[in-house]
Amino acid sequence: MEDSAVRARPKVLVLDPIHAEAVDRMRAGFDVVVHLQPPPDVLLDLVSDVDVVVLRSGARLPAEVFERARSLKLVARAGSGVDNIDLDAARRAGVQVFNVPGGSAGAVAELAIGLMLSVMRRISLADRQVRADVWNKAALEGDELAGKTLGVVGFGNIGSRIARIASGFSPRILATAEHLSESRRIELADRGVDLVALPRLLEESDVVCVVVPLTGRTRSMIGTAELKAMKPGAYLVNISRGGVVDETALLTALRDGVIRGAALDVHVSEGTTSPLAELDNVVLTPHIGAMSADAQRAIGHVVVDSVVLALAGGAVPNRVC
Repeated sequence: MEDSAVRARPKVLVLDPIHAEAVDRMRAGFDVVVHLQPPPDVLLDLVSDVDVVVLRSGARLPAEVFERARSLKLVARAGSGVDNIDLDAARRAGVQVFNVPGGSAGAVAELAIGLMLSVMRRISLADRQVRADVWNKAALEGDELAGKTLGVVGFGNIGSRIARIASGFSPRILATAEHLSESRRIELADRGVDLVALPRLLEESDVVCVVVPLTGRTRSMIGTAELKAMKPGAYLVNISRGGVVDETALLTALRDGVIRGAALDVHVSEGTTSPLAELDNVVLTPHIGAMSADAQRAIGHVVVDSVVLALAGGAVPNRVC
């Protein structure tokens, strides 16, 4: 096996689809292998002699990958979140990990608004009915976003963009943030956003949009108690990570009429059909928040630039470990 230290061209393994322009740019300076979401045993063979792994949310890098990948120096997560990477194993192996959270913020925020409108106006159900030659307008009465209260759980880059887009509908906007400082509260109040604690947000919001990273603290943060605390007739939209919302509790809340509807772009078990799909008041998309051509092009270019910078010994933005 050729030693990676003397290899003229670093070897890059791409495990999830990234923009074609980024792949072409990488091929100009690297030996690139594209193998999308391989089975675990195949993945272990593939990483045995690579310098860089590029992935999104579809592939996972468990500890065994870092134990097998003897020449691995860098993992590039094309998007936000790193919950599909064993960071402890990466640290032990001395592998640098970075992500690209900013490039898709606008696309994710736009999808969040689209999901809100789709579930509130029953657009997805209407589409299914028309395709089945069913014309039943009476069953499609929905709610408008205009004039309602929108609660954004997690007011970071994406959450603030959601509020900015939603402001065109003139809703009242509530938000939670990790640090409820008085200065932050005043700053957001000047932008028409009331910074409140989660219980008040759940109680007063007509639409609750969850936009927080998945951590030990946020896992199942929206469960049975939180769903029961929501305003009667409210809607839940989750675009953060599947594990933030307890989907079993959500299914029960929807069946029991505790809330009126839900829309999810992220799921606890992605790649499998959820029981939520059986309900007419649920809209489901397969984790496509960042899947716009514009966002993918921007993310791809940042990934390539950051890989080049990291391999040259430079400091990469958004380094996780």
